[in-house]
Amino acid sequence: MIPAQRIRSFFDLHTPALVSEPSLKRAEVALVLNLASDQEDPDILFIQRAEHKDDPWSGQMAFPGGRREPQDQWDGAAACRETHEEIGLELSPSQMVGRLDDMRGRHGGRSADLVISCFVFMADEVRAFRPNHEVSDVVSLPLSRLLDPTLRTTVRYDAAGDLAFPGVLLDSEDPRVIWGLTYRFLTNFFSHFGLHLPAMPR
Repeated sequence: MIPAQRIRSFFDLHTPALVSEPSLKRAEVALVLNLASDQEDPDILFIQRAEHKDDPWSGQMAFPGGRREPQDQWDGAAACRETHEEIGLELSPSQMVGRLDDMRGRHGGRSADLVISCFVFMADEVRAFRPNHEVSDVVSLPLSRLLDPTLRTTVRYDAAGDLAFPGVLLDSEDPRVIWGLTYRFLTNFFSHFGLHLPAMPR
């Protein structure tokens, strides 16, 4: 699979593609690799967002994260703050190993003015989670499962003209799907190691 040391070595030299337009709103998410699970095939942590009528991502699988606020003084601070607020996991700058390419929001046009940054963290010890009201579940999946071709699926989304978006089932017995923005970040992450998920529609 992708050993933790290979991931760390790659991001030591990687320069991500960033969106620098100051007028755009900003959000940050955390791709957390749990090294306590397996150094050779670490887990990635995902949350399932709680159901809420005012949340355009209601019920979806995602990385922990949220809007960048004025108190978030350094890149990645919002990802750390939101991860702690949402699931009780404390992340520190010393655990950050890199950053993926920035992504523009495109949720049916509702977040077209939003830029989302994804920061990669490595955690040697992940204790019990404390999800807040925004999170209904926390799921930990090994990298190898995310690449299992038997778990690939599609999601049709009415707000995007009924396009079929690629996704990954959590398990053969679990119908929940990772798709959308989180899938786009996973595609970017795996591409750096010569591994490819099906492309998103443009």
